[in-house]
Amino acid sequence: MKKKGLLCLLIAGAMALSACGSDNASNSDNASGSDFSDEVVMKIDDREIMKSEYMVYLYTTTKSFTSVGGDDIWTTDFDGQTADELVEERTLKTLQSVIAAKKYAEENNIAITDDQKTEVATASEQFVSSVPAEDIAKMGIDAGSLAPYMEGSYIYSLVYQALVSECEVDEAEKAKYYEENKDQMKEEMITVELDSIVLNDSEKANEVAEKAKSGTDFISLFQEYDIDETARLKEDGGKMTVYKTPFLSTFQLTEIPEIGVVTGPIDVDGTYFILRVTSVTTPEEAEVKTAAENTFTTQKQTEYSDARFEEMIAGQKVEYMDEAYKNLEKFH
Repeated sequence: MKKKGLLCLLIAGAMALSACGSDNASNSDNASGSDFSDEVVMKIDDREIMKSEYMVYLYTTTKSFTSVGGDDIWTTDFDGQTADELVEERTLKTLQSVIAAKKYAEENNIAITDDQKTEVATASEQFVSSVPAEDIAKMGIDAGSLAPYMEGSYIYSLVYQALVSECEVDEAEKAKYYEENKDQMKEEMITVELDSIVLNDSEKANEVAEKAKSGTDFISLFQEYDIDETARLKEDGGKMTVYKTPFLSTFQLTEIPEIGVVTGPIDVDGTYFILRVTSVTTPEEAEVKTAAENTFTTQKQTEYSDARFEEMIAGQKVEYMDEAYKNLEKFH
């Protein structure tokens, strides 16, 4: 089967999650207690990529794919490519982008600050503490050895923003975009405020819904029956504000319920929602105009920056160390 929409999400997600890079480093002493042996797995423009560095990228890209497509993604066909092949492609692409960003940064005097280095250290510790030990062992890292890799994320983001600042957005095109999309965006920006009661038992959900529809105070029912004990203690614990389109889609509705009318229970994957809409807000024209202009600007800046990175990595030479590369483990 073909999943082009999912493919786009995966590419974006992989790039966001794989925000790591480093200078050459050997981590053969990392992952204390493991028999991890670091070695060169590839070269990009004669820059050696160590196994530990590659595995960090492979891990984050793999988790990005799984978070978007679930475990079934590994049996999905992407226009003739397997998910594993696509993961390898995205891992390489991210490595190439970070290397290109570092070169650009060196040539343009871009560097991370001491405060950012402190943030890197903290992020590295959080990453290592949150990842299963067996996966850390496969990467051959600890917080200290991961930090140089993660510094690349700052370099990449700084370079990306520098490229964004180069992009000039045509005002006439921006105005045209607004005129062509204002009606759709106005509809998408409608927000729905509602009270909710969430339960995990069908019979109890029907019982509570009947009470609410019969006039029992909705907030009192929320405080007594909602499955989120922490939320029940808060004055606004059951309140939600959502955009119209995802609201209708999530709860499989064709229109927004009348204000004040109790709806439900609605079964969403075994969780039962009882809803009461309290208000519906349509955005002002000025708000829609601002949102459209921001969307158009971001779109153009992203296209420009991505194109510049494509130019930078187009001439890179990639050489695989076949024996080392083919023996790399996977993270699924």
